[in-house]
Amino acid sequence: MENMQDVDLALSPVLSSDVPEALQTPTRQVSMVFMIALTAAGMSLYILYAGIGALLLPFQIGQLAPLDKVVILSVFTSVTVLIALFANPLSGALSDRTTSRFGRRRPWIIAGGLLTAVGLFFMWRAGNIPLLFIGYCFVELFSNCVLAAITATIPDQVPENQRGTVSGIYGLATSLGGILGAVLAGQLFKSTPTNAYPIMLVLVLITTIPFAVLLRDKVLPRSYMPAFHLGAFLKNFWINPRKYPDFGWAWLTRFIPFVGYFLGITYIFYYLEDVVKYPFALQGASTFSIIAAAVSLLSTVVGGFLSDHLKRRKLFVIVGMCIMAVAMLLLAFSQTWLAVVIAAAVLGFGLGAYLAVDVAIVTLVLPSAKSRAKDMGIINIANTLPHSVAPVFAGFILSLTGSYTFLYVAATIFVLLGIFTVMPIKAVR
Repeated sequence: MENMQDVDLALSPVLSSDVPEALQTPTRQVSMVFMIALTAAGMSLYILYAGIGALLLPFQIGQLAPLDKVVILSVFTSVTVLIALFANPLSGALSDRTTSRFGRRRPWIIAGGLLTAVGLFFMWRAGNIPLLFIGYCFVELFSNCVLAAITATIPDQVPENQRGTVSGIYGLATSLGGILGAVLAGQLFKSTPTNAYPIMLVLVLITTIPFAVLLRDKVLPRSYMPAFHLGAFLKNFWINPRKYPDFGWAWLTRFIPFVGYFLGITYIFYYLEDVVKYPFALQGASTFSIIAAAVSLLSTVVGGFLSDHLKRRKLFVIVGMCIMAVAMLLLAFSQTWLAVVIAAAVLGFGLGAYLAVDVAIVTLVLPSAKSRAKDMGIINIANTLPHSVAPVFAGFILSLTGSYTFLYVAATIFVLLGIFTVMPIKAVR
């Protein structure tokens, strides 16, 4: 049986009249409309992350402060990674405690979506570095509030027998958002890339607000929520891995393979330029990303459907990580443009298979129905942290060895280590 690991009565398959509906295990099947709306809301956020972080932000900093662009970009990235690390679990925990008559998640999605739009407007109109920084902090802070809330709707709304399918379809948000973000920021507005901001602003509003309005968000009774105490609230962020080992292993199953993944893709531009000697390295790096993301679309949806049909989750994670490892080895030992193209497709296929069931596994090992959003936020740290850890580690490897072969072998090892973290999870087959 696939059950969430919990001592809370809310996770009992038998509904108790003492437990609010908001904390009961969902049994009502969700519709395709819900799945599409959820994916669209998530995708609009990943369009921001792909388009701004990789293209628009470096472009604007280069325009506003060309002599100090490297240092300024590093400061921007470091600060906003910290914001994302704290914003996601903190806002998730606060939404878990929300007793609004509009529900627990809806207020956070609507407010977060509106304030993310404000941040995008600031970035669009920024004429100096401080204003650009304020706008980017707004975007990172409030988009993560939205992300925490919409991710929590999966354990809130989706019954266990649909979570593989929903996880697979929601996984499209990452891949498709990455493609659209790169195309929007780098292709449609080549002469004035910042004109992509108004499009992003509209996309956030037309996907997050309708999703929140139409969401069947269950109300948590005020009487059921204990009084707020800061010490207890902060202490709640520590989840004892001895008490909840499956949750700890699931966190590592995200963190360790993603370190390997970002070791592999962070320096792909320099790899093409310095090792493969590809004459159009920037376009080549863009092509690599688009191929990987496009292939992952297929394997994500198919993998999610098959995992529900076979009632197996860990198998898809293991297979996905093995396929990703093959891609890293191709880059390590076959340093040609053809090998890069093949590796991109292989990497995308493996990542899609992994993403297909990743969310489903996490939702099945949450410690408590009372804190779903906070716990999903803690899990999301395992996605965010590799963004900052991997580039530093990769830079250390390259400065020490000067070899991209060593870099991609290290990436292979990290990806495969994920097999040993997913195997001990007992609540999931």
